[in-house]
Order: sequence, then C-alpha cells, then structure tokens
Amino acid sequence: MGKFWSLLFGATMAGCFGLFAVAPFVDGWWMPEGVSSHSDRIDFLFYAILGITGFFFVLTEAILVGFLYRYGTTADGTPPKLAPSKVANLLKPITKVLNDPHKIELAWTIIPAAILLLIAFSQVSIWAEVKYQSRYTDFVGKDTIPVVVEISARQFEWRVRYPSKSRMESFLNYTEKKDPTVKKDFESFAKLTKFDDVKNLPQALHVLKGHSVLIHLGTQDVIHSLNLPHMRIKQDALPGKIIPVWFIPTKSNTQKGTWIDGFNPDTKKFDDHHIWDIACAELCGWGHYRMVGRLFVHETKEDFLAWLEHAEKDANAKN
Repeated sequence: MGKFWSLLFGATMAGCFGLFAVAPFVDGWWMPEGVSSHSDRIDFLFYAILGITGFFFVLTEAILVGFLYRYGTTADGTPPKLAPSKVANLLKPITKVLNDPHKIELAWTIIPAAILLLIAFSQVSIWAEVKYQSRYTDFVGKDTIPVVVEISARQFEWRVRYPSKSRMESFLNYTEKKDPTVKKDFESFAKLTKFDDVKNLPQALHVLKGHSVLIHLGTQDVIHSLNLPHMRIKQDALPGKIIPVWFIPTKSNTQKGTWIDGFNPDTKKFDDHHIWDIACAELCGWGHYRMVGRLFVHETKEDFLAWLEHAEKDANAKN
C-alpha cells in the first residue's frame, strides 16, 4: 500500500508542479503585468522568495514520496526488509556531521534563519522606497507635484476626491513655474476640502502615465486594504488615519477609448489587458467581493485634464 500511495501523491504533486510551471506562459494564469516604476524590483523579490521556498518545498516533498515508496509498509502491514541503499551511501558525508538530533535541529534552525535574514536585508531598500515617508521626496522629485487624490474606503466601495481641473493643472505645471503658493495649495489638499473639489467619484481612479501619483488613503468604517495589482501597491486603510501611498505609472491603458469597458476597436473584441482592477485585499464584511474598482492611466496630460474637466462638470450638474 505504501507504494500505491507514494505513486498517487507523487503523480498529484507532479501534476501540480507542471501546471505551476506553465502558468506564467498562459494568459490570465499568472500575475498581471507590472507597470509602475518600482514593479520590476517588487517582482524580483517575489521570484527570489518563490524560488527559495519552491526549491525546499519540492525537495522535501520528493524526499517524502521517495521514503514512502521505499520504506512504506507491505501489503500485510509489516515494514519492508531492505539492504542499505546507494542514497544512504551518498549521504554519509552529511550524516557524519549531523549525527544526532541536537545537531540536526541546529541545522534546520540556522539555515532557514540565514535565508530569512538574506531576504529581510535584500528587501529593505525597495520597501523604504515605496513605504517610508522620509523617502517620498526622493521618489517623486523635489520640483514635481504629483497627481494628488484622496481615496476614502467604506463598505463596500471606494470614493475618490480630486482637486478641481484648474488646481490640478497648476499642480502639473509646477515643474515649469515653481510657484510657492501652488506648493502650499498642494500641501493643504489632504487637510482641507474645497468647495470646487471633484468629490465622491465612485469605484474609479484616474491618473497620468509617467507622472508621480500621491493617494491620501483613509476609511470611514472598518479596515480595508487598497490593492493595485498592476502597480504592485498594497496598503491597509486604517480607521482614524490618513496614509499616503505613492507610485509612478509607466504604461497607459486608455488608448483609443479602451478604458471605458476594455473594448478594443482594432480587434472588435474585449481586451482584459486594458482593465486594471482596484481590489480590497482585506476581508471587510459580507460585501467584500463587491469592492472592486478600476484604475485608468491616461496617456497624456491633455487627455487626463480633459477627463477631469468632464468629471467636474458632471459632478456640478448632479449637485
């Protein structure tokens, strides 16, 4: 029976490993494309950790299946009587060193600890770049004002507030003019809501390709988690706190109007690659599954401001 179960487990794991191996090459089976300035470094860490953990997982499971096949009980329930194997001879140099339980426990504690320390130190710089507020200025640039928005989470939707079109345009033009009053106005956005702000736009975030983005993230009720998979951004929204989130998009998904619903006018088909989700990555209640929005990255400043002007007029008409 031991051989039967070992073959069954081995075949199952081999099938799972095969599906895992082909997943990156099958559309929709793997991670979405990373399109922010830091996504390549996040992906490198992901693949490094996946490679390390995957190696040890396959190793231990292969040993498990091998031992089950060779040393499993026979049909009558008795242990097999086997001569020393060639594998045992190959492992003699290791068993001479790890020859008692204490040494073995030390080995399987020290080796994983060393690997975890390596991972911890290797991720510090990228973590600081996308999370530490002290690095924010270095990330967006001293002479640049980002596309600034406020996202307020609540069960079960995202609500977005933008500056008016005229204010946003002054922010985007700050690089050329460097007007200190504009900088002061930008710094007040998170603290004060102005009458001409474009408020309560649901379930959609519009930003600009190649320009830094600053999100002031908050929640009106429970803990939520803002997840922008294409930007490799994930940040919890905590009650009573406004948390800054920043990134720089490197690709647009609004070409030829495909941002509206993913319809590609060239192929006359719906293209999921143009639909970028805003997900809630924290279980926040019965309607958690409904808390999905859309991220739209505009190709040009003119296109982005034109959209904002339209949204401002539409919001004013409703009010």
